Amino acid sequence: MNTAVSPAASLTESSALRLDQCAKGAEVRVVDLLAQPLFGEQDQHVSLRLKELGFLPGARLKVIGFGLLGRDPLAVQVNGTKFALRRTEAAKVSVELINPESR
Repeated sequence: MNTAVSPAASLTESSALRLDQCAKGAEVRVVDLLAQPLFGEQDQHVSLRLKELGFLPGARLKVIGFGLLGRDPLAVQVNGTKFALRRTEAAKVSVELINPESR
């Protein structure tokens, strides 16, 4: 099952994207951090760690790759630094596409 969204998708079609739904090469802006029930009581700690790494509202990200067969990890670039996230962590990051018409 491929849930990736093309970087050329319009904001009106996908205004509520999660980072784990973005395609390779997508340039996005962080909107918010969402709750992720899979983390249970540790959800607040995971959110704090993501914020410490730079996943803050307004931050610009670029999806640079995926693991084998499109699985974990998801590689993203934030402020010039590359990070690898598990898909469950990426699902916490609500994003919007930047300049979808230019692709």
